[in-house]
Amino acid sequence: MILKKLSEWHIAKAINGHEIFVKVIPLKRIQNSMEGRQKWVEVGKMIQLQCGQEIELNLDCKSFYVSHNQLYRLS
Repeated sequence: MILKKLSEWHIAKAINGHEIFVKVIPLKRIQNSMEGRQKWVEVGKMIQLQCGQEIELNLDCKSFYVSHNQLYRLS
């Protein structure tokens, strides 16, 4: 079985053919426990661009918007 590492660079492609390199990183949120402690919990995935900007994935977990009307899909 081959497992993909999250820290690897992936190619995301737009409809017009433009390609960018992105990383898939975990999306973490703070969760409170009954004892009053807080811990970080992974709740999904995010995209990190080469410039360091982090963007949340769309609900399909395969596409994201870099800016207005610029949809990219992971390939």
